[in-house]
Order: sequence, then structure tokens, then C-alpha cells
Amino acid sequence: MNEMVSFQPTKKLFIDILTRDIHIRDCILELLDNSVDSYTRNNINDKREIRLNFNKNELSIFDNCGGIDKKKLKEDVFRFGTEDFLNNVPTIGLYGIGLKRSIFKLGELIIFETDDGKDYCKLEIDVNDWLKKKDKEGNEIWDIELTETSKTKLTNEQKPFTKIIVKKLRYETIESFIPKFETNLKDTVKIYYSRYIQREKINFFVNNEKQSGFEIKVKASNDLKPVKVEDEYEGIKITIYCWIDLQEDQKRVRKEKGRQGWNVFMNERLVIFDDTSEGTGWLGKQPFLPKFHSIFNQFRGVVFLNTNDPSKLPIKTSKDGFNTESRIYNHLLNLMVKVARPIIDFLSDKYNKQKEKIDGKEEELLNAISKDGEEEKKIIETSIDNIKTKYQSVFTPPEIVIRPIIPLSTISYKKPKRQVDVMKKVLKVKTNWEVGEKTFNYFWESEGLDEEN
Repeated sequence: MNEMVSFQPTKKLFIDILTRDIHIRDCILELLDNSVDSYTRNNINDKREIRLNFNKNELSIFDNCGGIDKKKLKEDVFRFGTEDFLNNVPTIGLYGIGLKRSIFKLGELIIFETDDGKDYCKLEIDVNDWLKKKDKEGNEIWDIELTETSKTKLTNEQKPFTKIIVKKLRYETIESFIPKFETNLKDTVKIYYSRYIQREKINFFVNNEKQSGFEIKVKASNDLKPVKVEDEYEGIKITIYCWIDLQEDQKRVRKEKGRQGWNVFMNERLVIFDDTSEGTGWLGKQPFLPKFHSIFNQFRGVVFLNTNDPSKLPIKTSKDGFNTESRIYNHLLNLMVKVARPIIDFLSDKYNKQKEKIDGKEEELLNAISKDGEEEKKIIETSIDNIKTKYQSVFTPPEIVIRPIIPLSTISYKKPKRQVDVMKKVLKVKTNWEVGEKTFNYFWESEGLDEEN
């Protein structure tokens, strides 16, 4: 009789490996992603909701995005390495690892409930008790018996749901739940799931506060039309939009979200946001883009990657950036650079010509090139899904016309506040500087002055 050597891992080792390098925030996003993936897998078209609540005692997440089939719950959902998730739908989860490592990282007692409209199931997992369970021969028992199961409990008004409650939170989880963590998480939800929110597919609530997604706006004109390029590579549909954002106040724009560099969506999640790093091509050497500089503040690039096989997406396991070792990443990066290059060259030329004309400060130069000629252009602002002007397949730059900048001087003086307030009412203005500007213009015009005086 052959003697066998065991290669079976222990449950403790499995949990330690799974949870070691994942952050609490990423655990929560994994749970949210599972709910969003459920919306997609169940082919839901009407609006649903996902509710996340947490404090230092427990965390819960509820969604009415279709529930989980009893057979899948028993055979796949809690199984490590299942391939059921690769079922030809545009999700983002792979192998079902995210759910397990998230709940094990967050706490030691998990209550899992789901009702898909046919069956109701409840599973309670006491992690410490589960770790100790062994059979008579001393082998670890991996399976857990359903706590409760029955026919559906849904009423006519209720939709199929899944609810997860995590109690006995781990020390690391409790220490993470501070006001700043909640604020940052809300911002992440607004950004990461902006497409689902803006397209009114799913309402997201964090600690009972509804989150509003931000929308990427395209500002273009007949002279500066946006560029759209479509491609397909190894089963991934690629759509790239690039344009020059026509704004008068670039200082204000730089503070706004979604107004700089590249934004990359993967299966409708905004995975890479406002990126100007080497990962999106700003390497500072040929054949890539130059290092990002303030002269490129007007550049906007948005990429959509869509596939029914999420294993092909060039995404890190943490779902917050590119997997730069994938073949699709290299193909995509070259395409992004190719599409963006004419716009970057145009902005560089415009800056250099303006710099030759004006010996000014950097901020003055940036405002000059952003405003140049815009008063003559009809600016069209619209959402990226509803652009009302024609696309270009390749950016065609207009002729660069540099207008001289009139040197400005500051006038400063003080007058009694009572008199200034009276002047504001007479001139119908709200600020002191407007009073000064209006009175200066009045004097200039009434005296008939011109540049030659």
C-alpha cells in the first residue's frame, strides 16, 4: 500500500494568506463590488440600491440586486477558487476570493442572508469555531451547515436581496473607523461607481447617506472637437475619448475632480482617476508622453474597457490600478499615447509660442493659453455619453493665434465702509473690487480718455 504525503493547507494559513495584504477600505469595496456584480449577473434593468453601514460594533451591507441561488450559495459562493464567476458577463470579480478574504479580514462573526425569490438562506459563521472544527481522524472540516433555509420570505413589495452583517470586528477594523475614513470611503464610492449612479442604475448609501456620483463633462467647440477612437483587443472592447477642456479659470479647474489627465473605466468602474503618472503614459521619454506639466492642464482623456471575461482586464487584484505586466496593458498604453500625442503637441506649441511673446509668470502664461481665442468659440458642454458635436478620429489642431497680453496694474485705496456700501447699492455690485473697477471705468469714459492721452 502506497503511503501518502499530505499537501492540504490549514484553514488558518489560508485565512492568513488571503487577508494579509488587503486594506480595510479595499475589503469594503470588495463587498460592494459583489453586490454590483449581482446586479449585472441577474440582468437587472430597473433601479436598485446598496446600503453600507458601519460603526465600531458591526458592519453591514445590504443589496436588493437579485439575491443568490441556493445551489450556488452551497456549492460556489464560499468555495475558494470557484470558476462560477467567469460566466460570460461584464463583472469585475474573479474566482470568488474577494468575499471570503473581506469578511475574514473584517471580523470574527459573519451573518449571511439571501433570498432570490425562490429560497431564503441564512448562514452564520463563527470564524474561531470554524477554525477548530475537525473530523474524527483529525482532518479539518471546511464545510459549514446552513443555519436556516426555507421557501422565499419575500412579500410582493420586496425585491430579492443579500445581506451581510459582520460582528466581533477585529482590532484593525475598529481602529480604521474614524471620521476621515468614512469621508474618504464616500468619496471613493462616488468616483468608483459614478457610472452606476449617474445612469440611475443603483443608489448607494453609506451610513444612511445617499451618494451622488460625479459626471465627466466634455467641453469642446467646432475648432476643438473631441476625439473618439474604438478598438478591440483579445476580447476587450476599447473606447478612448480625448479633448481639450475649454475653461477660463484653470486655477479653479485644477481643484475639481475629474478635470485632469486620464480616467479609466473597467466594466463601468472608474478604476484609474485623474491620473498623470507614468502608468498612463507620462514617462517623459519617447515614444511615450512627456512628464505631466501644468501646460497640459487642459488635456482630458477617458478610456472605457468592456469585456464579458473579467480575467482579461488589465487590473490589479486590489482593483485600484493597472496590472502593468498584462499584454492588454501594453497594447492599451500605446493606443492611449497615439491618440493623445497630437493634443499634447498642440498644447506644447501653444505654450512655447505664448512664452516667446510674453515675458510673464507661469500662472499668467497658463491663463493666457487657456483663454486664447475662447471668446470667439461656441463652447459645447455635455456628458460623455451624449456629446452633441462630431468626433474626430485624429485630433486636428487649429491655427495657433497669439494675442498680446495687456499689462495690468493694481489700484488700492481705502474709503469709509459706509460710503463703499452706498456705492455697492448704486452700482449694483457685491464686492469692493467691483466698486473700484466700475468707478475707474466711469471716470475714464466720462473724461473721454483713450490710450493716447
